[in-house]
Amino acid sequence: MAAFRNNVVFMLLALLALQSGTQPAQGQPSGVTKSCPPGYLVQSNRGGPGSFCTPDPCVGNPCGPGNTCSIQGSFNGPVPDCGCNPPYKSGVIPGQFNYRVCYIPGQDACNPNPCQNGGTCIYRQGPLGEPLTDDQGTRYAARCDCGPTGFTGPTCSDPFRESPPVIATVNGVSGPLARALLEFICGSNSLPPIPCLYASGKQFICCAGSECGPIGPDGNTPICPGEGFTPSPNNYPAPTSPTPQPPPPGSQGVCGTGDASPFPNRCYFNNDPQGRYVCCDNQGCDGFNADNLTPHCKNNGYVPPNNGLSGPTPPSTPPSTPPTGDQGVCGSGAAGAFPTRCYFNNDPQGRYVCCDGQGCDGFNADNLTPHCKNFGYVPPNNGLSGPPPPSTPPSGPPSGSQGVCGTGGATDFPVRCWFNSDPQGRYVCCDNDGCNGFNPPDFSFPRCKTNGYVPPGFGV
Repeated sequence: MAAFRNNVVFMLLALLALQSGTQPAQGQPSGVTKSCPPGYLVQSNRGGPGSFCTPDPCVGNPCGPGNTCSIQGSFNGPVPDCGCNPPYKSGVIPGQFNYRVCYIPGQDACNPNPCQNGGTCIYRQGPLGEPLTDDQGTRYAARCDCGPTGFTGPTCSDPFRESPPVIATVNGVSGPLARALLEFICGSNSLPPIPCLYASGKQFICCAGSECGPIGPDGNTPICPGEGFTPSPNNYPAPTSPTPQPPPPGSQGVCGTGDASPFPNRCYFNNDPQGRYVCCDNQGCDGFNADNLTPHCKNNGYVPPNNGLSGPTPPSTPPSTPPTGDQGVCGSGAAGAFPTRCYFNNDPQGRYVCCDGQGCDGFNADNLTPHCKNFGYVPPNNGLSGPPPPSTPPSGPPSGSQGVCGTGGATDFPVRCWFNSDPQGRYVCCDNDGCNGFNPPDFSFPRCKTNGYVPPGFGV
């Protein structure tokens, strides 16, 4: 019994940070008192400055009628430690800090269920997971798990509410305890002043010692318990230097070199047959300017000479023979100087641009828009014959299996259109207007009458 009492005394001394009423919490500066409303205790934060109000576990005497309840500290907060009188007996809840409960022999702690409002009764266990039983083999200790019931307390009988703030008093001035910041922004020595946050959360002051005082009469500025100072600037959070970004992957042209050293990100013009670009800083680009052509840098940018093209381009020389086959609008009207039709890459709509006599040599970085060797021209609507008429639903859905068409990302494109004589069975999905043949020049890729969708792997 003496060993048990010594253990209790040790535990109480180790956790005297729990105080009730208006008594100062252990370790708080001289001249500072902290209090919580009735039914709550002042509890110090573990591992740092500051305090908060926590429910008093002895409210309502969970030890039972005729028994006494005292506060026992633990790593998880205060718990009730019971002194038991007949017909109750005392049982120990083992752990890093033992405490006692009262029970009536032979009475199961979960039968009847003491938990209200849908709470779950859970038997307590020993350190090895063994049941805690009395001399009759009955489980005598349990707790209530209130879960998402909206209630709290030992038996889930109390409606959940936010804990009230700690009230601090310094030199006769009382107010909510200012929040202490766990940041070293008040000095660099081994024991710097502690930063205390304004009620607005936008500024801070530095208070000597280990604790903040109350928010002052203006409802915003903290009062230091002792000496303190206001740094300049005192904005919170404090401005930080931009985090260095890793270099962007892949070739960035002239971006990130020479005069463009601070601008490492290459951002291409929109669907530009010449492959022009600008250089943006580490924040990159986010679309295009109002002309829907030139790239827009999120922050700052640099326009390289000739928009990144390799010097003045030699004049275009007409090919020895004009391109063969239908060239659409290329070579006529406004596109008179651009006779070569170059198609978008695997485009179900059959869009194209017009290049000059030097023709085209693949696609831009998006692997979609064609790239002219020299100069090019983007015809209205990318060569499609005016704005397409609105798609009208067919009288009935297309017959037979349509693969992925009409589902998921292809929901708006229910018609499956196969590649021409394709041994792999590839296809694209067209809208309700369906398909109308194949795109030149190889007449392999299907062409949608209006709009289409290319499924992953062409549906294979």
